[in-house]
Amino acid sequence: MKYFSLLFLVCVPVFLLSNNIQINNVSLTGQNTTDDYYMIEFDLSWENSWRTSTMESNWDAAWVFVKFTPKNHHDWHHAALHYVDGFNDGHTAPPGAIVQTYINTPALTSEGVGVMIYRDSDGIGDVNWNNIQLRWDYGTDGIADDQVVEISVFAIEMVYVPQGAFYVGDGGSGYGQFEAGNTGQPFLIDSENAIILGGIGPSQLSNHDNILISNGGDDFDYLFLRNLPAAFPKGYDAFYCMKYEASQQQYADFLTHLTIGQRSSRDEDGEGNFGITTGSHFAITEYTWRAMGNMGWPDIATYLDWSGLRPMTELEYEKACRGPLEPIPDEYAWGNTSVMPTAFISLENAGTANEMISGATGFSVGYGNFTTTPYRCGIFAASAINKTRQETGSSYWGIMELTGNCRELALSVGNSATRDCQGLHGDGEISPNGEATSDLYSDWAPANGSGVGWRVYIVSKREFMAYNTSVRSQDYGIRGVRSAQ
Repeated sequence: MKYFSLLFLVCVPVFLLSNNIQINNVSLTGQNTTDDYYMIEFDLSWENSWRTSTMESNWDAAWVFVKFTPKNHHDWHHAALHYVDGFNDGHTAPPGAIVQTYINTPALTSEGVGVMIYRDSDGIGDVNWNNIQLRWDYGTDGIADDQVVEISVFAIEMVYVPQGAFYVGDGGSGYGQFEAGNTGQPFLIDSENAIILGGIGPSQLSNHDNILISNGGDDFDYLFLRNLPAAFPKGYDAFYCMKYEASQQQYADFLTHLTIGQRSSRDEDGEGNFGITTGSHFAITEYTWRAMGNMGWPDIATYLDWSGLRPMTELEYEKACRGPLEPIPDEYAWGNTSVMPTAFISLENAGTANEMISGATGFSVGYGNFTTTPYRCGIFAASAINKTRQETGSSYWGIMELTGNCRELALSVGNSATRDCQGLHGDGEISPNGEATSDLYSDWAPANGSGVGWRVYIVSKREFMAYNTSVRSQDYGIRGVRSAQ
């Protein structure tokens, strides 16, 4: 904890929230009692950043948001960041960076939920930006000029996936892979327009007649047709995706900022315990750098609501993996079919921040060891010698471990409970009993997990897209997205 003597007392915990992303030197400055705002100042850094205008034409970014609570109340709420048009919002960006404010639409207010911070020009390497300032409209949040509060600043590494066409399905014939009608060929997503699901026409998104999908499969096939509405996020429009699965430290920070009543719904229940310990007002983990497993759909939905993100759809998942490239049959997220026949069993510095794969030269990424615990976020890239997509486990866009480490939960097109999703985002506020709010369970998927399946192996394999994900599993991780604006 750090304490600052200002017009009111501010307590600012500093967190390491993802793989090497850090927020430091948080303070409040520039209070304006006429317009009831403060500037929240901090330093931000992370490793292996990039922006390119060739090939992928994308960049990585930090999703930054703020929580506050009246002093000693431990009743944390989401801070309202000032918004005008997304770019001229009274925030201060350091040289070389852009600060873009995001609001939720349709919006009840014009206040920002968080900001994306990213490079303003091409470059590659570590970033270390000092004296970033975000305008916090504390009056909008019901805070008086002289009230004593605590604040916390959070950051999550993201990757920008540009607008553009892409394929779903890879020409394989089993496990409900997508195809164009009954042609067996991949289906091109070239807009966000409504799509006919099922049938045999080449302009219809079908699923090999629902072959080999577990738990009853999709509710469409060659005979029975459904409609996928235009509002359902299909991946054609640009979005940001978490670069890594959420870490155990990220989830511990989330638990720390809940009330005891909220936390009772989100604490691990001992199933596949990964070392998070909770007290009256804190949660700590021994393995801060490892991916967070043992999640169920309600845990994931609540975390995404709390952080201002949303779940990805299974169409967005395939774009996040392969980008605009022609599909390769049975490919993994790193763009080929090379994979270790068994999970890694030999680690260097196991259980530490420097956990690495032994004998990494020329290895194929594989898909992690789901029988024990997840690996640390970014382990494949850290272990790689040649830094190829195959060795690092990188998707086309630079998103890590989409077919590795934990399983990726996504919203299915084959279930009526998720097909009407309009891509709403969390607003940072969860219910008093520690759940995502009802409007998001209605838009995303109900708390029982209907319509939430998972991907982990071959990019286009849909075997488990009708699986029950409401029950916690040590295999399930957290990864969210945010529609670009």
